[in-house]
Amino acid sequence: MKKFTGKLLRWMLGIVLFLIALSILYLIVFISTVRKMTPAETSQLTEDVYAIRDRYVNMYLIRDGNDFIAIDAGIKPGTIRSQMKKLDVDPDRVKAVFLTHTDSDHAGGVSLFKNAVVYLHEDEEQMINGETGRVMWIGNKINVPDYRLLDDRVIRTGGLKIDPVPTPGHTTGLTCYRVNDRYLFTGDAVSLQNGEIGLFPKYINKNSRKARKSVDNIIGLEGVQYVFTGHHGYSADYNYAVRGYKK
Repeated sequence: MKKFTGKLLRWMLGIVLFLIALSILYLIVFISTVRKMTPAETSQLTEDVYAIRDRYVNMYLIRDGNDFIAIDAGIKPGTIRSQMKKLDVDPDRVKAVFLTHTDSDHAGGVSLFKNAVVYLHEDEEQMINGETGRVMWIGNKINVPDYRLLDDRVIRTGGLKIDPVPTPGHTTGLTCYRVNDRYLFTGDAVSLQNGEIGLFPKYINKNSRKARKSVDNIIGLEGVQYVFTGHHGYSADYNYAVRGYKK
């Protein structure tokens, strides 16, 4: 019995040490990747689109008359509030938040928007209800009491037309949003380097094969002029950005 107990403890210790080593390696690679990210500074980008920077990520505001909608919600409510203050925008004027996905750097600040309806794609819900883990068994969460699920159908809010474009891979239900046909918000579906879209490192994606295939869904969209990414700023030349894409 003592031999069995000793062997079991050694196995458990080995597993713990392996997980610690794996976590440290993941953290080192993650930090290296973050250092290469180039989000836009908090500013007005077009006549009706604003970038909000929270450390290494952007969320975006789109003006709709006197109100706004948000694409994603940043990391920390306090940081997002202070950044929005620079643009003289009250968070209470945000009437809807469309999450590209539920990773904490895109959904962490969602509780700031008290008057907003929160939307996410129906395929992303499994990332927060325990059905699918983000990393091993660890899932995502969003700090709101309720949210609404989207499918692939166009919806309208105020004077804005929102066209969800599913791009699974980075997470199970990651979704890009095409707004008023002109603007494409990609979340973490693609990076943007030297004006051309590309893929995220494989280890960041839940399913890199799907992520690569999903890029086809945002290429060849007629009428799109701008591409806004989660971590690599934006381009005012959609055609150039997608023309140079190589799988």
